[in-house]
Amino acid sequence: MQKRLLLNLLAVLLLFPLKGQDHHDRFEAIDVLSYRFEIDLNDTTDVIRGIADIEIAFLKDVEQFQLDLSYSLEDSSGMKVEQITEDGKEALFLQRDDQISLTVSGATKGIKRSYRIIYSGIPTDGLIISRNKFGDRTFFGDNWPNRGHHWLPLVDHPSDKAVVEFIISAPEHYGVVSIGQNLSEKREDGRVRSHWLTTVPLSSKLMVIGLSPFAVEEMESQSGIPVSTWVYPQNSEEGFLDYSIACKPLDFYESYIAPYPYAKLANVQSKTVYGGMENASCIFYHERTVTGNQDQETLFAHEIAHQWFGDAVSELNWHHIWLSEGFATYLTDIYIEQTHGREAFVASMLDEKEQVLRFARRRLAPIVDTTLPVSIRLLNKNSYEKAGWVLHMLRHELGDEKFRECVRSFYEKFRFGNALTEDFKAVVESVSGKNYDAFFRQWYYQTGHPVLSSNWKQKRSQVELSILQHQEQYIFEFPLEVEITGNAGESLRKTLQVNASKQDFRIEVPFEAKQIHLDPDTWLLYEAY
Repeated sequence: MQKRLLLNLLAVLLLFPLKGQDHHDRFEAIDVLSYRFEIDLNDTTDVIRGIADIEIAFLKDVEQFQLDLSYSLEDSSGMKVEQITEDGKEALFLQRDDQISLTVSGATKGIKRSYRIIYSGIPTDGLIISRNKFGDRTFFGDNWPNRGHHWLPLVDHPSDKAVVEFIISAPEHYGVVSIGQNLSEKREDGRVRSHWLTTVPLSSKLMVIGLSPFAVEEMESQSGIPVSTWVYPQNSEEGFLDYSIACKPLDFYESYIAPYPYAKLANVQSKTVYGGMENASCIFYHERTVTGNQDQETLFAHEIAHQWFGDAVSELNWHHIWLSEGFATYLTDIYIEQTHGREAFVASMLDEKEQVLRFARRRLAPIVDTTLPVSIRLLNKNSYEKAGWVLHMLRHELGDEKFRECVRSFYEKFRFGNALTEDFKAVVESVSGKNYDAFFRQWYYQTGHPVLSSNWKQKRSQVELSILQHQEQYIFEFPLEVEITGNAGESLRKTLQVNASKQDFRIEVPFEAKQIHLDPDTWLLYEAY
């Protein structure tokens, strides 16, 4: 018997490559259709026990493929696979380097197979087992960006979306919340068994559960979407007040973009390491967001905007994360504009502009930055605020109606799918009927921004205005609005097309000019020299 086991192990080692499968190769080879995770949790140990049922469609003929699951042979940390079956039969596998490699026979293009993975261990990340600010034990999934594989076997990349089902078993004193709909919940023999299901495909970054003592309040959006608040019982009064703001941005985005894409929206006080994490239909907010002051409106607006962009429409590649964060940032600004007025909107844009300029002084990089690793460094002022500002400039060029049409068309075309920057450009060009190669190249793929100065003089009825670009990297091309004001309150506006390091313009002005303002309505991302 020992000799046979040794021969089988040798066969496994010979069958599997020493190097992990490249994600692009895997993306072209398999498509995960669904996950069903049964997770058993307890209070006596941090060990979790899991059963994962995974349905996979093969996109081409393959002899082996890999799933992601964290495990270290050196110290036996992470998740240890005990058994894998393929369509009910024992499967040959090797667990190594945070991946499970499986050999398959007869896996030809177009067929589907089901795999059951039985595993257990203590999560080193991804599922955060800790205590909340009141000392209560909690469990919260925190998968972003690719930390889900520390507790779940899956394809841990946003490009492979799948329908997800969670069945959670835990001590009965816990409340359980997750993505999708709650199909059932039973409490007996000191345990709770909670069953959740999504009906639309999601990225792995969004596949989470949350367990804690919870106080729950139910609300409803204007369109009838169930909206719930899940907060710690000790601060439930403050939490219900703070989180009641959620319906306002939800209602606005439904009117501005499209109907809400999921069955419910749960807003959850949690132990997430971020201020908020936009898990589809189940947003986790850091526990400090409960203050009783209702001072997190923009955070709620940002995370709820992600339900459309980031969740329903996801980046195909991590380096295009601005399609998630830039959209959520600027949609929050538009929400501010519609809810609190133009002055509040401009104040927000100016604040974000300063953040972009400060970041550029520390690190000059493009929005689509392929040099960054898949890590928290992706969450920077370029992918949030600068990308939001580029959408702002695009809105100005297109006009409000066409910009909104672009947002809606992009969402509708890629809803429950993935996209790249070029996909958004194609939508913009289709809606506008214009070529946007130059715009996208300089704002998304080039570094920096215009650094401008101006000088002028007036000769009779003509103002001679010089615009200078001082940045060292590239010469930008852009429309620049200028406002010329006079001593008696007169005003004249012109839009100039700037495309050189120094340009001279002559403007007919029927009054004595007193001052010239560049970009008076705050539409251009630039730095004053």
